[in-house]
Amino acid sequence: MAKNRKDIENDILIEERIGEEEDYEEYARLREEREGIRARRSRIEEENERRQNAEFERARKRKAEEARAREEEKKWRSYEKRKKKKHPVRSFLLALLVVIVALSGALLIYMRSLLQTVDSVDLENALESSISPQVRQDRTMAGYQNIALFGVDSREQDLLSGDNRSDTIMICSVNKKTGETRLVSVYRDTLLNIGGGDYRKCNAAYAYGGPQQAVAMLNSNLDLNITDFVTIGFEGLAETIDALGGIDLEITEEEMEYMNSYMDDMYYEIGKEYEEVTDWGMQHLSGIQATAYCRIRYTEGDDFRRAERQRTVLMLTMEKAKKANPVRLAAAAGAVLGRTATSLSSTELMLFILRARMMDITESTGFPTEEDRMFATINGESCVVPYYLTTNVKKLHRTLFDQDEYEPSPTVEEINENINAYVN
Repeated sequence: MAKNRKDIENDILIEERIGEEEDYEEYARLREEREGIRARRSRIEEENERRQNAEFERARKRKAEEARAREEEKKWRSYEKRKKKKHPVRSFLLALLVVIVALSGALLIYMRSLLQTVDSVDLENALESSISPQVRQDRTMAGYQNIALFGVDSREQDLLSGDNRSDTIMICSVNKKTGETRLVSVYRDTLLNIGGGDYRKCNAAYAYGGPQQAVAMLNSNLDLNITDFVTIGFEGLAETIDALGGIDLEITEEEMEYMNSYMDDMYYEIGKEYEEVTDWGMQHLSGIQATAYCRIRYTEGDDFRRAERQRTVLMLTMEKAKKANPVRLAAAAGAVLGRTATSLSSTELMLFILRARMMDITESTGFPTEEDRMFATINGESCVVPYYLTTNVKKLHRTLFDQDEYEPSPTVEEINENINAYVN
C-alpha cells in the first residue's frame, strides 16, 4: 500500500527520535507503536469503506423500493381510471338488461292476450281416418311438423264457415331438428277427391267442410300426416306485412295494373284504404299492395303464377319477421292473430311465432308438377288434372322429406285410378 503524507511524517519523526535514542528497546517500542498506528488507521479506513458501501447499498435499495412504489401507484391509478371509465358502461348494460327483461315480460303478456283472440279448432280426432296406416308408421315423416296454410277471401270475416273457397293452399313442412322449411302450393283448381268420393276442384273442400275437410283432403290424396292448420284472411295478411314495414319485390307493368284493380275491389270489400302503384320494377309494397299482388291470376302463367306469387310474398314476409326486433314482431303477431283460425294451441302458436326467426325456407314449388299435369273440364269445371297422381305424390315426398324411394299408399293408388278415368 502506498504511504500517505501522514505516514511519511510519522516515519521521519520516529527516525529522528531513534537517532536521539540509542537504547534499542526504545527503538523497538517506537517501531511497534508506529505499526499499531498504521493497523488502526487501516482498520478505520476499512470500516469507513464498509459503512460507505453499506450506506450506498441501502440507498440503492431505497431508490429501487421507491421506484417500485411509484410503478405500483401508477398501475393502481391506471386501474382506477379504467374502472371509472367502465363503470358507467356496466351500469348502462345492467339498466338495459333490466329494460329488456321487463319488455320481454310485457311482450309475453301481450302475446298471450292476443292468443285468446284466435279461433281455435281441434282437428286431431276429425282427421283420424284421413291418415293412412302406412303414413302413420313412416319414421322419416315423423321428423317433420306439417302444417296446412289456407288463405281465404272472407268478406264476412268468418274464417271457419261460409262460402270460403281457399284461394291459397300450401303445405308448410318444418324439419323439427334443423328448422329447415319447405313450401309447396297445391293449385286450387287441382282435381282431387275432396271427400266421400266427390271429385272436383280441391279448393271446394274448405267451402264444404271448413279446415277439417280441407286438411283431410290433403292427407288422403297426398299421403300426408297433417294435423294442424292456419287460416288467414286477406286483411290479416295485409296488416301483418304493414306491421313488419312492407316488403320489396319486382313487379311488371301488367302486374301493376292488376294490383290497382284488386286494391280497388278490396276497398269495397273490406274498406281497406290504399295507394295506387304508379311504377313497375323493384318496388317497396305496403300490406294491401302485396296482398293484391298475391291475388293476380290473369297474367301469363294463370293460377300457377299466382301460387308462385303467394309463396314469394310469404317468404319475403318471413324474412322480414326473422330480422324484426321484438316490438315489431309483436306488432306483426298482433295484426295476424286477431284474424287467424288455427288448430295450434296457444303454447304451440307462441313457439311457432318465436321460431320464425330460425326458420329457413329452402324449397318452394307447386303441386302437381308441370310435366305431370293436364287440363280438362270435369263436371262442368275447368280443372288441373294430376295425371298419374302417384308420380306427383312421389315427387312431393322427395321435395318435402327427401324420400327418393317413396311408394304411395293403396288409397292414393285408388284415387289415381279414379282421376285417370275422367280423362281416358
